[in-house]
Amino acid sequence: MENVIVISSSSSAADMLSAFIKESFNCQVTIAETAQHAREILSTNRGFELVLINSPLSDETGIELAEYVSEITAASCVVLIKSDSYEKVSSRADRSDIILMAKPFSKQILYQVIKAVNISIRRSYALYEETVRLERKIEDIKLIDKAKFRLMQYRNMTEDEAHSYIEQYAMKNRKKKIIVASEIIERIAEQYM
Repeated sequence: MENVIVISSSSSAADMLSAFIKESFNCQVTIAETAQHAREILSTNRGFELVLINSPLSDETGIELAEYVSEITAASCVVLIKSDSYEKVSSRADRSDIILMAKPFSKQILYQVIKAVNISIRRSYALYEETVRLERKIEDIKLIDKAKFRLMQYRNMTEDEAHSYIEQYAMKNRKKKIIVASEIIERIAEQYM
């Protein structure tokens, strides 16, 4: 976790939460005093991984802001809420995947919640990277298959011959197969299409 935004109308609470997060998780922390200020920050910077709202805020309860965060960002959202309000907003928070923490709480509990969010973020990011890698690989395979098909169609090669041609050409010219496939498609397009 690298970027966190703390929203709190209490400057002392914001400073305490910010210092705790910086010290415990070694990340950048941005502070917003109101929901409106937070919305302005989030509309221009969607790179926050964690949004921590100390409810209530001076211009709203904080739940509305948390719902907004859940809609427009991929950030995890934790709302620190008075224990007497917890039950009232619990089902609403669940529908928007918002984590509620009843106040008062200990630093240890806050640390454990943020650490769980951090672990979740790291795992999600690893899955995202793997998905992107696999999507790239699929696109590469599609392009290579397209080149093979063009060789089969316009150069009367069998699939094995086309496959072998692409591999040999790539090795001989010290290029990746995907680059060779692009070149083949381009050359055949120029000649026959």
